[in-house]
Amino acid sequence: MSIAAESLQSFETDPVKLSRFARLIAFDQRLLRRLVQSRRARATFLLRSACRLYDPDMVIMAVAVALFHPALVDVANRAGVALAATSLLAYAVKRAVRRSRPHNELHASVPPDRYSFPSGHTAAAFSLAIAMFGSVPWLALPLLLMAIVVGYGRMYLGVHYPLDVAAGAAIGLITGTVLAILQFPQQALLSLPSF
Repeated sequence: MSIAAESLQSFETDPVKLSRFARLIAFDQRLLRRLVQSRRARATFLLRSACRLYDPDMVIMAVAVALFHPALVDVANRAGVALAATSLLAYAVKRAVRRSRPHNELHASVPPDRYSFPSGHTAAAFSLAIAMFGSVPWLALPLLLMAIVVGYGRMYLGVHYPLDVAAGAAIGLITGTVLAILQFPQQALLSLPSF
Protein backbone atom coordinates (compact mmCIF):
# COMPACT_ATOMS: atom_id res chain seq x y z
CA MET A 1 0.00 0.00 0.00
CA SER A 2 1.34 3.43 -0.89
CA ILE A 3 1.90 6.21 1.61
CA ALA A 4 -0.87 8.21 -0.05
CA ALA A 5 -3.34 5.35 0.45
CA GLU A 6 -2.27 4.89 4.08
CA SER A 7 -2.63 8.63 4.69
CA LEU A 8 -6.08 8.59 3.15
CA GLN A 9 -7.08 5.70 5.42
CA SER A 10 -5.98 7.67 8.48
CA PHE A 11 -8.02 10.64 7.24
CA GLU A 12 -11.11 8.45 6.86
CA THR A 13 -11.37 8.09 10.63
CA ASP A 14 -11.41 11.86 11.17
CA PRO A 15 -14.00 13.71 9.04
CA VAL A 16 -12.40 17.10 9.71
CA LYS A 17 -9.01 15.91 8.45
CA LEU A 18 -10.62 14.22 5.45
CA SER A 19 -12.49 17.39 4.64
CA ARG A 20 -9.30 19.49 4.76
CA PHE A 21 -7.34 16.94 2.75
CA ALA A 22 -10.14 16.62 0.18
CA ARG A 23 -10.39 20.42 -0.12
CA LEU A 24 -6.63 20.71 -0.62
CA ILE A 25 -6.64 18.06 -3.35
CA ALA A 26 -9.70 19.65 -5.00
CA PHE A 27 -7.99 23.06 -4.95
CA ASP A 28 -4.84 21.48 -6.42
CA GLN A 29 -6.85 19.94 -9.26
CA ARG A 30 -8.88 23.10 -9.92
CA LEU A 31 -5.76 25.26 -10.11
CA LEU A 32 -4.14 22.86 -12.56
CA ARG A 33 -7.24 22.77 -14.78
CA ARG A 34 -7.24 26.57 -14.98
CA LEU A 35 -3.58 26.63 -15.96
CA VAL A 36 -4.03 24.00 -18.64
CA GLN A 37 -7.15 25.69 -20.05
CA SER A 38 -5.26 28.98 -20.43
CA ARG A 39 -2.50 27.50 -22.60
CA ARG A 40 -1.30 29.24 -25.73
CA ALA A 41 0.81 27.69 -28.48
CA ARG A 42 3.85 29.95 -28.12
CA ALA A 43 3.94 29.69 -24.31
CA THR A 44 3.50 25.92 -24.55
CA PHE A 45 6.47 25.68 -26.91
CA LEU A 46 8.68 27.88 -24.71
CA LEU A 47 7.77 26.13 -21.46
CA ARG A 48 8.15 22.67 -22.99
CA SER A 49 11.62 23.70 -24.23
CA ALA A 50 12.59 25.05 -20.80
CA CYS A 51 11.45 21.84 -19.11
CA ARG A 52 13.37 19.69 -21.59
CA LEU A 53 16.60 21.29 -20.39
CA TYR A 54 16.05 19.37 -17.16
CA ASP A 55 15.25 16.01 -18.76
CA PRO A 56 17.60 13.42 -17.22
CA ASP A 57 19.48 12.76 -20.47
CA MET A 58 20.12 16.48 -21.02
CA VAL A 59 21.35 16.97 -17.45
CA ILE A 60 23.67 13.95 -17.59
CA MET A 61 25.09 15.12 -20.91
CA ALA A 62 25.71 18.67 -19.61
CA VAL A 63 27.47 17.42 -16.46
CA ALA A 64 29.56 14.95 -18.50
CA VAL A 65 30.67 17.66 -20.93
CA ALA A 66 31.54 20.01 -18.05
CA LEU A 67 33.70 17.31 -16.42
CA PHE A 68 36.04 17.40 -19.43
CA HIS A 69 36.64 21.14 -19.19
CA PRO A 70 39.30 21.89 -16.53
CA ALA A 71 37.72 25.18 -15.49
CA LEU A 72 34.32 23.52 -14.97
CA VAL A 73 35.30 20.42 -12.96
CA ASP A 74 34.25 21.97 -9.62
CA VAL A 75 30.97 23.15 -11.12
CA ALA A 76 30.33 19.73 -12.70
CA ASN A 77 31.08 17.94 -9.42
CA ARG A 78 28.72 20.15 -7.43
CA ALA A 79 26.01 19.88 -10.07
CA GLY A 80 26.44 16.13 -10.45
CA VAL A 81 26.27 15.40 -6.73
CA ALA A 82 23.31 17.74 -6.19
CA LEU A 83 21.37 16.36 -9.14
CA ALA A 84 22.09 12.72 -8.28
CA ALA A 85 21.05 13.12 -4.64
CA THR A 86 17.96 15.12 -5.55
CA SER A 87 16.91 12.67 -8.25
CA LEU A 88 17.29 9.68 -5.94
CA LEU A 89 15.26 11.37 -3.21
CA ALA A 90 12.53 12.53 -5.61
CA TYR A 91 12.34 9.05 -7.15
CA ALA A 92 12.05 7.41 -3.72
CA VAL A 93 9.24 9.77 -2.74
CA LYS A 94 7.46 9.15 -6.09
CA ARG A 95 7.59 5.39 -5.53
CA ALA A 96 6.33 5.75 -1.96
CA VAL A 97 3.49 8.20 -2.63
CA ARG A 98 2.43 6.94 -6.09
CA ARG A 99 0.20 9.85 -6.99
CA SER A 100 -1.13 9.43 -10.53
CA ARG A 101 -0.28 12.08 -13.04
CA PRO A 102 -2.96 14.47 -14.27
CA HIS A 103 -2.20 14.04 -17.99
CA ASN A 104 -4.89 11.40 -18.61
CA GLU A 105 -7.66 13.56 -17.23
CA LEU A 106 -6.41 16.72 -18.94
CA HIS A 107 -5.33 15.23 -22.28
CA ALA A 108 -1.99 16.93 -21.72
CA SER A 109 1.57 15.96 -22.62
CA VAL A 110 2.34 12.36 -21.81
CA PRO A 111 5.21 12.16 -19.30
CA PRO A 112 7.82 9.38 -19.25
CA ASP A 113 6.68 7.82 -15.95
CA ARG A 114 3.42 7.17 -14.11
CA TYR A 115 3.87 9.04 -10.87
CA SER A 116 3.43 12.71 -10.24
CA PHE A 117 4.45 13.58 -6.66
CA PRO A 118 6.98 15.24 -6.43
CA SER A 119 8.10 16.91 -9.65
CA GLY A 120 11.57 15.57 -10.43
CA HIS A 121 12.25 18.28 -13.02
CA THR A 122 11.43 21.00 -10.48
CA ALA A 123 13.50 19.32 -7.77
CA ALA A 124 16.49 19.07 -10.13
CA ALA A 125 16.17 22.69 -11.25
CA PHE A 126 16.06 24.08 -7.71
CA SER A 127 18.86 21.81 -6.50
CA LEU A 128 21.11 22.86 -9.38
CA ALA A 129 20.44 26.55 -8.68
CA ILE A 130 21.39 26.17 -5.01
CA ALA A 131 24.48 24.11 -5.89
CA MET A 132 25.73 26.93 -8.12
CA PHE A 133 25.69 29.55 -5.35
CA GLY A 134 29.02 28.16 -4.10
CA SER A 135 30.77 27.70 -7.46
CA VAL A 136 29.33 30.22 -9.86
CA PRO A 137 27.37 32.82 -7.87
CA TRP A 138 26.57 34.95 -10.94
CA LEU A 139 24.86 31.94 -12.55
CA ALA A 140 22.85 30.95 -9.48
CA LEU A 141 20.18 33.66 -9.71
CA PRO A 142 19.39 33.02 -13.40
CA LEU A 143 19.21 29.30 -12.59
CA LEU A 144 16.87 30.02 -9.69
CA LEU A 145 14.61 32.01 -12.03
CA MET A 146 14.82 29.15 -14.52
CA ALA A 147 13.80 26.72 -11.76
CA ILE A 148 10.67 28.80 -11.17
CA VAL A 149 9.93 28.73 -14.91
CA VAL A 150 10.41 24.94 -14.99
CA GLY A 151 8.09 24.46 -12.02
CA TYR A 152 5.43 26.62 -13.63
CA GLY A 153 5.97 24.82 -16.94
CA ARG A 154 5.40 21.39 -15.40
CA MET A 155 1.97 22.56 -14.24
CA TYR A 156 1.20 24.51 -17.41
CA LEU A 157 1.94 21.44 -19.53
CA GLY A 158 -0.42 19.39 -17.37
CA VAL A 159 2.11 16.81 -16.20
CA HIS A 160 2.18 17.85 -12.51
CA TYR A 161 -0.22 19.23 -9.97
CA PRO A 162 0.79 22.41 -8.08
CA LEU A 163 1.46 20.41 -4.89
CA ASP A 164 3.83 18.17 -6.87
CA VAL A 165 5.78 21.21 -7.99
CA ALA A 166 5.86 22.71 -4.49
CA ALA A 167 7.17 19.43 -3.09
CA GLY A 168 9.76 19.20 -5.88
CA ALA A 169 10.94 22.74 -5.17
CA ALA A 170 11.22 21.97 -1.44
CA ILE A 171 13.18 18.77 -2.10
CA GLY A 172 15.53 20.60 -4.47
CA LEU A 173 16.09 23.54 -2.13
CA ILE A 174 16.65 21.36 0.93
CA THR A 175 18.88 18.83 -0.84
CA GLY A 176 20.93 21.56 -2.51
CA THR A 177 21.39 23.40 0.79
CA VAL A 178 22.32 20.29 2.79
CA LEU A 179 24.84 19.21 0.15
CA ALA A 180 26.37 22.69 0.00
CA ILE A 181 26.85 22.61 3.77
CA LEU A 182 28.30 19.08 3.71
CA GLN A 183 30.58 19.61 0.71
CA PHE A 184 31.88 23.05 1.58
CA PRO A 185 31.05 23.84 5.22
CA GLN A 186 33.22 27.00 5.39
CA GLN A 187 31.76 28.54 2.23
CA ALA A 188 28.23 27.18 2.38
CA LEU A 189 26.62 29.59 4.77
CA LEU A 190 28.36 32.58 3.21
CA SER A 191 27.43 31.65 -0.35
CA LEU A 192 23.76 30.77 0.09
CA PRO A 193 21.31 33.53 -0.80
CA SER A 194 19.78 35.58 1.97
CA PHE A 195 16.14 36.28 1.26
